[in-house]
Amino acid sequence: MTMDGNQVFRSPRAWIAARLGNPCAVRPEGARGGSRRTAGAAMRGSAFVPRMAMPWAMPWVVVMLMTWATAWATLPSGGARAAELPVLDIAAVPYLNPEVRASYERFLMINLPRAFALSRTGATGRYGGGGTLEQARAKALATCAANGATDCAIYAEDLTVVWPGRPHVDPLAVPGPLITGSGYAFVPDQRFIWRGPQAARGLYVWGHGKSPAGQDLSGDQPQSYVRAFNNAGFDVVRFARAPAGDYADNAEGWLRQALPKLRALGWRMLVVGGQSRGGWNSLQMLDTPGLADAVVAVSPASLSSSMPAAQAAEVYRITHAANAPTTRVAIAQFKGDAFVPTGMDERVSSLRIGLTGRVAALLIIDQPAGLTGHGAGNSIDFATRFGACLLHFVVDPTPPTACSGGTN
Repeated sequence: MTMDGNQVFRSPRAWIAARLGNPCAVRPEGARGGSRRTAGAAMRGSAFVPRMAMPWAMPWVVVMLMTWATAWATLPSGGARAAELPVLDIAAVPYLNPEVRASYERFLMINLPRAFALSRTGATGRYGGGGTLEQARAKALATCAANGATDCAIYAEDLTVVWPGRPHVDPLAVPGPLITGSGYAFVPDQRFIWRGPQAARGLYVWGHGKSPAGQDLSGDQPQSYVRAFNNAGFDVVRFARAPAGDYADNAEGWLRQALPKLRALGWRMLVVGGQSRGGWNSLQMLDTPGLADAVVAVSPASLSSSMPAAQAAEVYRITHAANAPTTRVAIAQFKGDAFVPTGMDERVSSLRIGLTGRVAALLIIDQPAGLTGHGAGNSIDFATRFGACLLHFVVDPTPPTACSGGTN
């Protein structure tokens, strides 16, 4: 049967695994590296979404405040969440000392494929975000050996601990697309840990950018900072769009129609975010109360309004149309953004003035030092400096007003 033009299935248990898009090419992250998405591939699969009632009769402010309270109060402890999958259990890493802990924490923020090598001397090596898993293993071992060790071995790779003597526990199977339509799909990303709507802390819906050259980015791996949410219990779904029909207004409509359906599946909290056009579409959701509990927009921009004056006018329109008194909004902007060649201070000021009083809370990561360009949010440095702060902003009962990773 159909619902609003999307295929529908009545039970989450009826989800069927479907092939996903190829991982995008990246600049890998080793012991001294960053991560940058450059390409992607389209997904294939079917849509399966159950019909479930929503409490539309309840005032949205009450519903969303209850959502935050429930999401916070019903979460397992950090230790219990770590125990759900051995790769997240930092305390179980052998030969743990402050240096090993710091290296492993950074490893957990790296995109796939990835590997972490360890020696009884405390030497470590990590590599990920590009190439193959075999290459990640080899480079992690080489980095560990270069740090003076002769007994390096792989402790973890991708989402699994492979250390000798430890039980091999793979993550749960990831379902196929939850919603599909002509030119788009909402796809659980198989490169992230999947828990399902009843067990997860919430759902992070991440949207990719749009290539000026028409390159297909629909298979792009969500930015590394999203792993802060995934490691803390959020499921991750890509809002994947084929380039041919991926106009800003089209994507806005697809996202607007999908969010209530995703919420109806049962996740406690719904976060919508993305890079460039993905972030832009996320901000467009703010004109409707309750569509999302939080929005995270990194370098929001639209090719449909690529001229600076047109971008500025659209930012003014979007922010002044916001009517989201229960939604928290975080935005990251960087120096050297090609979509804001001049006047970034004015852009940030416009965002701050437009959204203050129209959303529940506002956090702007304002041109932090050492991160430049439209794609700065793709880097592992952005993830390690700001990922945890963005997570706390979304889930803490009292959200932080600034991040310690740089200018805000």
